[in-house]
Amino acid sequence: MSLPRVPRSRPRPKLRAIPKRRTEAAIYAELQQLTIEKQRLLQELEFIEERRGQIAERLGEIQQAMQEAKISAEQFEQPSASGTSQSGIRSSSDSQAFPPMLIDY
Repeated sequence: MSLPRVPRSRPRPKLRAIPKRRTEAAIYAELQQLTIEKQRLLQELEFIEERRGQIAERLGEIQQAMQEAKISAEQFEQPSASGTSQSGIRSSSDSQAFPPMLIDY
């Protein structure tokens, strides 16, 4: 049993008792922080898209394997010419090749 996922929310801005001074240096520092966050988010988006491609590829492989398994299952259902019956029990001519054995313990 898994717990429900809680959606992530944006981080809330820190509240300050004393407001920031709007100096040129503070503006450039904020610009630098925003640039770094933008780069991080772009890298994360690239990773997510790559992972999405991997998942889509794996889903395709699974779909193909399911189709192959379904075909194999359908072939089992059809009676074959090798002498096996539909239930998978060998015919009496095949059982004659191996005589019964008695094993004592």
